[in-house]
Amino acid sequence: MTLADAQQQRLLERLRQAGEQPVAFAELHAGGIDFPAAVVSELELNGYVIERVYDHRRLIGVRLLHPEPPDTPAAPRRRRPDR
Repeated sequence: MTLADAQQQRLLERLRQAGEQPVAFAELHAGGIDFPAAVVSELELNGYVIERVYDHRRLIGVRLLHPEPPDTPAAPRRRRPDR
């Protein structure tokens, strides 16, 4: 397991523990996640649905909407050759 994988697992565990409650980036950082916003983005790219929670337009944290990613990854987008 790489450091990035360990960070992702730690973040997922914390979000799962929180249930429907948002978890602040500062709390994730204090829990040993070096760059929580980057790790959230990596997890989203891997299929996890993570919601950013706002209160009066101010980001207060993130929460995991689905505890597991979809079974089937999205098909890669194909680029058309330039004409």
